[in-house]
Amino acid sequence: MDMKFLSVMGLRVMAALLCLVISGCATTYDVAIDSLREGEVSGSCFLVPDPALEIAGDDLLFREVCALVTPAFAARGMPVTTAREEAAQEVLLRYGMDEPTTVIRKWTYPDYQTLFHHGRAFTVRVERTEWTVHTRYHARIVLAARQLTEGQPGRQLWRTEMMVSGAVDDFRKLIGMGIPALQQVLADHTSGTRRFEVAEDRDGEVTVSNRE
Repeated sequence: MDMKFLSVMGLRVMAALLCLVISGCATTYDVAIDSLREGEVSGSCFLVPDPALEIAGDDLLFREVCALVTPAFAARGMPVTTAREEAAQEVLLRYGMDEPTTVIRKWTYPDYQTLFHHGRAFTVRVERTEWTVHTRYHARIVLAARQLTEGQPGRQLWRTEMMVSGAVDDFRKLIGMGIPALQQVLADHTSGTRRFEVAEDRDGEVTVSNRE
């Protein structure tokens, strides 16, 4: 058999195995966070739905999103409280899904094909074309805090916006995977967009990498 054929086939098998190993080890999510802050912030936070959502404070999805972001508040020393009179900050929470984006890629590469003629095998050089389609889904949350003075909201203290992108069409999953990154910069001043990569392996272990 033609050694060129063996070489090309070997490379293709190795590449396929490598792709399987990589895809089987971890699922990755892209996280982009832009945050603004004026001065020092501290104290407990009371979460309310942004008026743009047009929902009540007992909306089930709103409560679930509150539960998802609560660990990030705790990590930043700003525990979430359910009693407004105990809060130092009122935080408007807005969330939703952006339109998905689809990327179609085409590439052409040389290959070798085995043919048989009168019982003899020989290889010929051919050109193959392959296509891949990748769709990314995007979940977004916006948190904007105002100082509470005698129960009344005052000046804005900070504003943090996070977008999480991944291959799963699952709002809760996307937001949940963004929380480890949000814990690092919530209510901070990022001086622009900070980008992270969050990876989840098959055992559920999560790692966060700074992509700057």
